[in-house]
Amino acid sequence: MSLPHHVDALVVGGGAAGLAAATWLGRYQRTTLVVDDDGHRNRCTARVRGYLTRDPVTPQEFLTEARGGLQQYPTVTLHDGRVTAVRAVGDDGFAATVDGTEVFTRRIVLATGVRDVVPDVEGFAEHYGQDVYHCPACDGQEARGRRVVVLGAGRHVPAFAAELLDWAEGVCIVTDRDDPPFTVAQRDTCAEHEVGIVDGRPVALVGDPGQLQGVRLQAGGIVSGSIVFFSYGHDPGNDLARELGCDLDEDGHVRVNEFQLTSVAGVYAAGDLTPGMQLVPVAAGEGTIAGIGCATSLRGHRTVSGDGAVAPPVRRFTDR
Repeated sequence: MSLPHHVDALVVGGGAAGLAAATWLGRYQRTTLVVDDDGHRNRCTARVRGYLTRDPVTPQEFLTEARGGLQQYPTVTLHDGRVTAVRAVGDDGFAATVDGTEVFTRRIVLATGVRDVVPDVEGFAEHYGQDVYHCPACDGQEARGRRVVVLGAGRHVPAFAAELLDWAEGVCIVTDRDDPPFTVAQRDTCAEHEVGIVDGRPVALVGDPGQLQGVRLQAGGIVSGSIVFFSYGHDPGNDLARELGCDLDEDGHVRVNEFQLTSVAGVYAAGDLTPGMQLVPVAAGEGTIAGIGCATSLRGHRTVSGDGAVAPPVRRFTDR
């Protein structure tokens, strides 16, 4: 499939946020190119949970249906590939390099998500999505009545582990790094709530996928548990946002306003790339806001194909 040379909007990322943005850009009849590199955060998980009317659904089913829904909008094009560079062109446009081809666009929606830092333990890939998870809100219910082992590092881990007390029979943290260390107060609070802490390096998951028995330590011994959650941090996919000069918070997430507009006029961001709760329903909602904000900011501009009437100008635009 040949890429269009000019579009009204470029959506980078084809997860919940990006596809929601593209849906609404399509409904506003704006020529839109969605570029997706299949690097979705939840591609290894078994189910997407808590999504209204689709609880549960596999990530592949969710994305297939969302992509299929875009077929009713002839102005939207899906491309499996990668955006490797982007730059501003003049006062009202951008040039993006998509798999070596330059595409010009008036607006950009960044929905590039985050990449989790995963534990370096034997068997992780085989267990991930079956009895190893990264999100208590998403998968905490799977821990109900079970003993949970939390693998992680950093001062956020005790609070992360404490979330699982809503479901689990017991929780034990295994940590082998002190960057930064847990405080005395954190250790005391964990002890008060019977959250165990084992200072040691995890090296392997014990048991077959779906039948986890525990986590083996380098020093010997096994910390028992039938389900694992991990939290070593995650890296926002903010390379393009940095190239464009978007403001970032202290964790590298892209700052946005109530319309999902970044600090750079014409550039929107949605989903896990932005600050706040990281859930599929939230990402879809933010993508919807970004798509509508992006589309309405183009009122008074003819589509790049030249088709259709020029929309009447409005007094209030979502661009700064």
